[in-house]
Amino acid sequence: MPKARKRKLPITDTDPVPVASSSKPESSRAVIRRFHVLLKRQVQLQKSTQTDVSKKTELDRVEEEIEQLGGLENYQRMSTIGQGSDRGGGSQKVLVNWLKEKRMHRTESKLRLLEVGALKPDNYKSYSDWMQVTPIDLNSRHPSILEQDFLLLDKTENLEAWDIISLSLVLNFVPEPTDRGNSEI
Repeated sequence: MPKARKRKLPITDTDPVPVASSSKPESSRAVIRRFHVLLKRQVQLQKSTQTDVSKKTELDRVEEEIEQLGGLENYQRMSTIGQGSDRGGGSQKVLVNWLKEKRMHRTESKLRLLEVGALKPDNYKSYSDWMQVTPIDLNSRHPSILEQDFLLLDKTENLEAWDIISLSLVLNFVPEPTDRGNSEI
């Protein structure tokens, strides 16, 4: 019996193997957690009064590991993946539920929300009939997200700018707990 020939695939296959839209949940969580640990250690070392060589060596090692993880760019990418609907979505769902429980979605005017640490500009898009959202981030990856450090906002100038401030990502990202609420508006 003659040997069966395999059907050859064309060189320019029109149906490429689909690329996964996100990495495994465990790997993105691991990158995010490790990034937080490294940022905290970096701040501790920078604030340390020690001036010896071991401090400099450890600081270099921490900064090198942050770079090996892909730096802030990869951290933001993993965080965006973590906000995907296949991972439970973003924290905006929790905030919206709280606001609805308080019946704040039934006010005469739109609630003005400042979303600090926004990774996507449309997190609150489906609530636009009762919310006006201003997304900001330290390292904006989208033209609709303002590049702004929340902790540097002028308190007096912005005292009445927003009704609600969402800091869900900032709570994890800012290494020093005392800095997390440093700029109460």
